[in-house]
Amino acid sequence: MVVTRKFAVFMLALTLLSTAAFAEDSEKRFTPAGATDVAVVGEPVHVGDELTASILVHNQGSEIGSVRLVLNDSNGLSLSQGEYVAISPGSSREVSASLVPTSAGTTSVGWEIVSDGGGVSSQLQGSLELLVYEAQSLDLNFGEVDWTLAGGLHSQISVALSAGDSRDVNISISLGFQGVDNEVQRFTVTLDPGLREISLDLGGPQADSLSVTIEPRGWMTSNSAANLTWQVDLAAPSISPSVELGPLDPEKPNPGQSVSLPYWLNNSGDAKTLPGELRVVRTSNGMLLAERTVSSVSANGSSSGTVEIGLWPDSQIIEVEVIWFMEDSAVSESLSVESSGQGGDGLTLPFDIMAAFYGALSGFAIVLVGIIAWRTVSERTPSTEGGEGKVLRDSRITRRLENAPSKREVLCPSCEQRLNIPSEHTGTVRCPACTTQFSTETDYDDSTVQPLTDPLPQNPESSETPPDPEPAPWWPVARSTEEILSCPECDQRLRIPLERRPVHSRCPACRTEFMAELG
Repeated sequence: MVVTRKFAVFMLALTLLSTAAFAEDSEKRFTPAGATDVAVVGEPVHVGDELTASILVHNQGSEIGSVRLVLNDSNGLSLSQGEYVAISPGSSREVSASLVPTSAGTTSVGWEIVSDGGGVSSQLQGSLELLVYEAQSLDLNFGEVDWTLAGGLHSQISVALSAGDSRDVNISISLGFQGVDNEVQRFTVTLDPGLREISLDLGGPQADSLSVTIEPRGWMTSNSAANLTWQVDLAAPSISPSVELGPLDPEKPNPGQSVSLPYWLNNSGDAKTLPGELRVVRTSNGMLLAERTVSSVSANGSSSGTVEIGLWPDSQIIEVEVIWFMEDSAVSESLSVESSGQGGDGLTLPFDIMAAFYGALSGFAIVLVGIIAWRTVSERTPSTEGGEGKVLRDSRITRRLENAPSKREVLCPSCEQRLNIPSEHTGTVRCPACTTQFSTETDYDDSTVQPLTDPLPQNPESSETPPDPEPAPWWPVARSTEEILSCPECDQRLRIPLERRPVHSRCPACRTEFMAELG
């Protein structure tokens, strides 16, 4: 009986405790909505990688509330705290937090859901184990680095990524010259664990070094920043071309004859030359005598051949130049050839007549340009800039007028034709109208001798005596009382003023000379 009563009391106490515990849990608003463990996204994880832990939380209360996920280390120190997430009554939301491991190995991480207003179930907490791997490393090797004149700079690089995940990287290509780097290419590639070959074509740059820099995109590498750049020295291709010529065949060609000229193209440089052209040019006038295409010449190599000149020029001495043209470079060799005589009777000159002609023509042009430039400078009008007191150079016309001799006017004593003679003249003159000769020293009325300009003073000591005038010849006579009269030979009517008669005249029609008198 006593045992039965004790058992009944025990069962009653157990029932009361269970009811209290149930009542406590029923008061919590936030409970797991499904699994009671967090899910981790991002494994396997390396040092520096980001992983995300999350859990689905349900709000079974009657009011809206906010919760967040907190991650702690084994010592209880917070590693990461997620953002607060508001959950409405009767709803479920995913609550998450991110974590970036900083050390490799197995790590215990505690987690819990916290609320700003409490009411979180004890089931929303726990711990998880994370296996963190070492950060992946990068490595680079330069394979073939080939720089030629024809193909430019070409390089093959090998990029290695250690075991782990595929990674995105930026690759920067820079060319250096005299200590200054210049980025010429930049691109993004996705590297899988292992080796990746990448080809670089960089043209024909001016550079003495090539460097490659790899930058991780969104992840951490075990390399230090200084160990993410690799560099190799460059040597630009160098050529040293030259031309050698052999003897002509025939040695002394005739004008118009076909000629063969052997040649050797040499390259003492460390790179292969580019294909080009070989031209035979006459030096005097630039005339192209022959041309042919030549292939490239290897480093420290040589190439030979023969160029055919179809028609040899017509000259005793021919100066020719053989030019080897390549892209951005050219070398030449000169040759002087004496042509064979043309039958033995031709004029033999010790030089190229065409060269002499063009040389003389060039010299004449230079002299002519020099004379024109000298006259232009010597006759240039001085600048009018400046203020008062500037004296302008007189024009050539003004100087010519000033330097012209002064003249005076005299009348012919026979026909009263007015003549202009130099003021200093003291001899005899001949009238162009009546051919009468008379002395300019004879005293006439002031109205008959009038100087045009101030004459030079006469020399009073002059003892020159003019010769006696010749007797005037006989001329036909025409008379009239009017200004109009008729020619005595052709009756051409002429106008001769009365005040000028008698005067010696000439008919403009028949060219007859006669005396026009009043009567």
